[in-house]
Amino acid sequence: MPQSSQGPRFVHFSDAHVGHRQYGVKKRRDDMYMTFRSTILDAIDEGVDFAVFSGDLFHNKDVNARALSDAENGLEEFAKEDIPVVGIQGNHDANLYKEDLNWLEYLHSRGRMILLEADLQGEGPVFEEHDFDEPGTSSGYVDIDGVRIFGLQYLGQRTGDYLEDVAEAIEKVNEEEGEPEMTILLGHFGIEDHVPGMAGGISFNQLEPVEEVVDYLGLGHLHKQYSHGEWVFNPGSLESHDTREAQWDHGYYIVDSNEDGFESEFYQSKRRPFFRIEFVVDNCNTPEEFEEEFEQELDEVLPDLRSKQQAEYYKAGGDVREPVIDLHLQGLLQFSRSQLDVDWVRDLVEKKTDALYVNISDATESKETADILQELDEGEDEVRNEDGQIDRDMLESAVFRKLAGQDSRFRDKEEEVAETMTVVKSSVLADESPESVAETIKNRRRELFPEMGGDDE
Repeated sequence: MPQSSQGPRFVHFSDAHVGHRQYGVKKRRDDMYMTFRSTILDAIDEGVDFAVFSGDLFHNKDVNARALSDAENGLEEFAKEDIPVVGIQGNHDANLYKEDLNWLEYLHSRGRMILLEADLQGEGPVFEEHDFDEPGTSSGYVDIDGVRIFGLQYLGQRTGDYLEDVAEAIEKVNEEEGEPEMTILLGHFGIEDHVPGMAGGISFNQLEPVEEVVDYLGLGHLHKQYSHGEWVFNPGSLESHDTREAQWDHGYYIVDSNEDGFESEFYQSKRRPFFRIEFVVDNCNTPEEFEEEFEQELDEVLPDLRSKQQAEYYKAGGDVREPVIDLHLQGLLQFSRSQLDVDWVRDLVEKKTDALYVNISDATESKETADILQELDEGEDEVRNEDGQIDRDMLESAVFRKLAGQDSRFRDKEEEVAETMTVVKSSVLADESPESVAETIKNRRRELFPEMGGDDE
């Protein structure tokens, strides 16, 4: 254990997402707890005097008994060493508009965590001092070993509107109570430009008032580790939650304060490895060629996977852990989609990689689909989802709208007619009787085109 510094040492971590049973896999729920607990034990080994947590302790707002037990058991490790934990609410922890006692407030009242939040709507002070004897359900700030910690709960898009008020409230407390050796503000929001393609972050201009009164801004929310200007620190989530996140660093900061300021060091958290495999199907003219070339591609990427698994933070007790594989199929199929055996693909990947779970993203397009896209009046983007893949339901709806628009009687109600076609198709696939399907069509026709009259046309 390292020697203590002149000032207190603390750990800053965030986004544990305890209880997240990703892909419905029990081991992924266990991963969330084990990563959370191992981070706590590592921090204790580093000799921290207190801990700060920047939100999203839980993954779901409706916390089940297992997730609550996992959270309490992890925090109990700090309690055994008399290490206080200070935290804030994240967007996964509770609703923006509170109705009843939430689980973070429960942990606060039980002494497992000091929950901090700003009172930005009341008539009293924005930040109330924490009372260790009568803690209530939350506090505004707390003093620990000469360090003053303030908390700003998740406020979504309203965050930027309140930062100047928060800065003024911090300055007021420090003027009335005396300047601390160090001022920390915990927040659950992102800073713009730190995650490509992610909009809605706080701008650097909006942060200026806070920078004047805060030494250490401890953030959560974005799962990517980053820092800015030697005063903004975001450790990222403890676990990767998809393969995009797996490319980022994840972990926690150990921070030493001293009379000259503070020094921070980032540590990788122990977590399960994710590995992405991309395969382009363009050159596979038959299902047999596809299987042969896919297996060859899989064999070629295996060394990279095995090398990645050797990183110490991906191991458990020194042992290699089963990876989560994200398989992305893309390109133009040269054979019928019905001949693409996705189950065979999954089984082969599981066998060769010893994967815990294989998540298959099928972005391939058949020749038939490509021909349909060329015939549509609207652009391809209208039938693609957020990942750029063809959405079958959106494509079907577009086709039905085009068919409806080709009949002059329906041109003012293409959307409604297309919806009717979808309902009829679903009824047929559900093996409803011809009489029932016919009745559905008649009823919809009466609703949409009462001027046509008659039920037998």
